[in-house]
Amino acid sequence: MPRRFIILIIFALCACERGPTLGPGDDNSLATASQADCGFVQNSYGQRVSWKKNIPVTLKIHPTFPPEYEDTLKKAAQHWNDVAGMTLINFATDSAGSPNKAEKNLISTVHWLQEWPETQKNLQALTNLYWQGNSLYESDVIVDAKYFNFFVDKPQNSNDIHLESLLIHELGHVLGLKHRSTVPSVMWATLQGAAIRSDLTDADRETIKCEY
Repeated sequence: MPRRFIILIIFALCACERGPTLGPGDDNSLATASQADCGFVQNSYGQRVSWKKNIPVTLKIHPTFPPEYEDTLKKAAQHWNDVAGMTLINFATDSAGSPNKAEKNLISTVHWLQEWPETQKNLQALTNLYWQGNSLYESDVIVDAKYFNFFVDKPQNSNDIHLESLLIHELGHVLGLKHRSTVPSVMWATLQGAAIRSDLTDADRETIKCEY
């Protein structure tokens, strides 16, 4: 049986979504705050959490992220940009020498980690979200390069992870998307070794257009 790995735990352990969930207004507003989730994370009042009009979100690429994979990262973002018909995600170089870890600092960053806790060695990557009210203000992606090997074109063995598929999934979280319980959505919670899942489905397209 092929090995299956959890890409991201979003609600069960509260490992990915952090930040204040402030109310949308007065009691009258609270009474009508709940929305259909449309595949998005929701705050405690049932509102969809996204970047709203504060787009594009700029992710800084930490210096430890391998330069040979930067094109793959940008290609992964382009899938979401294309379906939205606008630039949702762009990138900049992190030249400030910030620590190579996800931390709440108002700077959204992509990290490539050679050190990873053994207790989470089944996780290929994690995305941390921070929001106030129903608006995201920071998102950090960390990729587990200690316990996983990645490929762009062809895997060397059956456990290698298709990097573009993984990054499409994580960038979906950056935009506010949660896991989907139906396959073959790119937001399905697991990605098998050597599997390629880089095509957005109709469900993925409908989801992103719900907010952007």
